Amino acid sequence: MKPATSIEKVCRVLGAFRVRPLMGITELAKKTGLLPSDVHRIVRSLEPFGYLAQDPQSKKYRLGLELLKLGHLVHQRIELREVARPYLVRLSEATEATANLAVFDERELEILFVEQIDSPGEVQIKLRIGARASPHATAVGKMLTAHLPPAVAGRLLKKDGMPRRTPNTITDRAALDCELEIVRSRGYATDREEAVTGACCVSAPVRDHRGEVVAAVSVSMMAARMAAWRESQLAGLVKSAANKISAALGCGREAGRPRAEIAG
Repeated sequence: MKPATSIEKVCRVLGAFRVRPLMGITELAKKTGLLPSDVHRIVRSLEPFGYLAQDPQSKKYRLGLELLKLGHLVHQRIELREVARPYLVRLSEATEATANLAVFDERELEILFVEQIDSPGEVQIKLRIGARASPHATAVGKMLTAHLPPAVAGRLLKKDGMPRRTPNTITDRAALDCELEIVRSRGYATDREEAVTGACCVSAPVRDHRGEVVAAVSVSMMAARMAAWRESQLAGLVKSAANKISAALGCGREAGRPRAEIAG
């Protein structure tokens, strides 16, 4: 598919800074093969958003701090997946179920699955990586929503509403608020056939070095298998995996204590 012309030009301008960190309009035009008028329009459009910054002395342009912030977010998510994966594998093996990792995208107001480990012994669940999770109907959705600032949680729930997915879905905001309070107090969330008929989940929070919830771990299994577990036992396994990931991210680490000692 042919890329949109304007988007392609913006990408060419940003990409030119890989070889030289500071450039003026004329130099950018030569590097990108674009008309100087096009380059001027692009840099003037990107500057107010912080994606490019102009040097006050030379009047040339450099990449802005907003790109650094976006890059940091991407790095965090990559690091989170790398840190979490071995613990998700162990959780999947211990429960013989699918283990998941989800995060909240504040910019898009979405809860997204970013990792999934399937158990060979369990009915395979459709690949979820990159898929959205309902904040009111899934275990990871409830867990992350429960730890958002109230105003942000309100915007998240208002974005798509609280549609009924199954007969068990909570569709009343007051009832959901009570559920989220329970989630916060007991430290785990459940989905009892609320998102998909016949499927259940249990989720626990992952915290970063500041103690803030940055992700949610869950196990998913068919309702018939869930009935064979004691909820406290299954929740304990999920919470243990989440706590180990949190420790590996620096949550609660004592000064000078090696990461490997905690993460082991």
